[in-house]
Amino acid sequence: MSAAAPLPSSKTNSLLPSMGPALAEMAAKGQPIPWSPLLSVGIDSIDAQHRVLLAYINQLSATIARGQSAAALAEVIAGLESYTRLHFRHEERLFALHHWVEHEEHEHGHRHFEAQLRAFRERLDSGDSALARDVMRFLIAWLAEHILEDDMAYSAHLRAHGVR
Repeated sequence: MSAAAPLPSSKTNSLLPSMGPALAEMAAKGQPIPWSPLLSVGIDSIDAQHRVLLAYINQLSATIARGQSAAALAEVIAGLESYTRLHFRHEERLFALHHWVEHEEHEHGHRHFEAQLRAFRERLDSGDSALARDVMRFLIAWLAEHILEDDMAYSAHLRAHGVR
């Protein structure tokens, strides 16, 4: 089954101010954030990977709602570090294969995400087990901004080159 086509970026960008707070509110209540066609970039492999990333966000939300433990938070951060490496390299291979000229700034965003996860892990390793809400805020902002804005920027280019 094919993924839903992404919204045109002008419509997507108009959703950003309202989508982030709504996602944050759901996560704060421990409610799982469902996959939405609004999050689809229209490329099945990337949408499937984004669903896994969303599952990590939902796992963290549930962990916080249960009164998270440092071990549960460490598990989420480690999973995100491992999985985002795989996901980002997949996107970056597609950028190279299909000569997306705006790849450098996008890849810089990937490196920033990886660095932020390392910083969270270091905080946790140093005994700061109260950082779960900081991690959640970061992930919600990433979901609302990076996927809805930055990932949509490459979607049309890759799909025009036959990536489905």
